[in-house]
Amino acid sequence: MANSAIRFLGLMLLLVLPIAAHAQGGSRMYFNQDIFIAQGQQAHNATCLFCSVQVEGDLTGNVFVLFGNLNVTGRVDGRSTVIGGNAVIDSQARLGGNALIVGGNAVYELDESISGNAWVIGGHLSPVGGRRVHSSHRMSFSPLFFSLAAIVAVLLLSALFIPRRRSETA
Repeated sequence: MANSAIRFLGLMLLLVLPIAAHAQGGSRMYFNQDIFIAQGQQAHNATCLFCSVQVEGDLTGNVFVLFGNLNVTGRVDGRSTVIGGNAVIDSQARLGGNALIVGGNAVYELDESISGNAWVIGGHLSPVGGRRVHSSHRMSFSPLFFSLAAIVAVLLLSALFIPRRRSETA
């Protein structure tokens, strides 16, 4: 029991240390505590694990949220990645890079708010007001598609890695 706990803590350290080492030079990295960048403030990168990020000021780098939400009313120059949460992009907000949301929904008010590509996997990409603009730069893969793709991937991986019995002839 103690041996497995030590292994788990070692694994968590291996996962968190590279992120913590990257969180320097005006970057913010929090675990289970929300990140708020107020209007007039500037930060480089924002990494949030099990918490949410709200950007009203300027974020000159990337934002990564794991199991939390992203709310942007300011500016994010780099990539925006949300895994296991939702993203809300206000009409005055500007995302300079690509946006990827996995296992959540994304809501935006204006097409000009997102400069790069926007992909939502396992959720919905919805403009406010219901006006749908069909664009190759905005893709949404529904939860049903995501679930079917995950099942197919598990079946393929299990077919590759489950050992097969060979029949021996006498």
